[in-house]
Amino acid sequence: MKMLEKILFAGFGGQGILSIGKILADACVENHLEASWLPSYGPEMRGGTCNCLVVTSNEKILSPYFLEPTNAIIMNQASLNKFLDNLKSAKMVVVNTSLVHLTDEQKSILKNVMIIEVDATDIAIRLGSVKCANMVMLGAYAKHSSALDLERLKLSVVRKFDTKPKVVEMNQQALNEGYKIA
Repeated sequence: MKMLEKILFAGFGGQGILSIGKILADACVENHLEASWLPSYGPEMRGGTCNCLVVTSNEKILSPYFLEPTNAIIMNQASLNKFLDNLKSAKMVVVNTSLVHLTDEQKSILKNVMIIEVDATDIAIRLGSVKCANMVMLGAYAKHSSALDLERLKLSVVRKFDTKPKVVEMNQQALNEGYKIA
């Protein structure tokens, strides 16, 4: 059976958007899937717009670029506003409700999309660092992903931060929290 996920990760610079996209892509490759990672960010970097596209499949990937994602992680309001029309045909969108408020009009546009609302920034602060909000979102995404399970994602986090044991521990806690909430 063919598995294909086209995932949009969007937020602002400094939220770890590129990092979680790369972690997911690396984890997929480590688990014998095909994956591509295409980063994009504004010249402002920290605080400016930032997004990345990840495609993962059990077959060859023909292009790393897409306009309509099958899934998305949206970290801030500006990103939701920017990509709203592209999300209409998505299967799932994980939204950081700490920084995103879905209006009735936006909910209507996304009426056929599974929306997973996660207070990721608030959860990350409770865990001890706002920097792990991206991992909370990735954990929530993993709960409903056909590409990868939580345990394989955790192993990728260990590899990514192997020289920083405290970062590994916090990020794994954040993944667990996101997974539980989703």
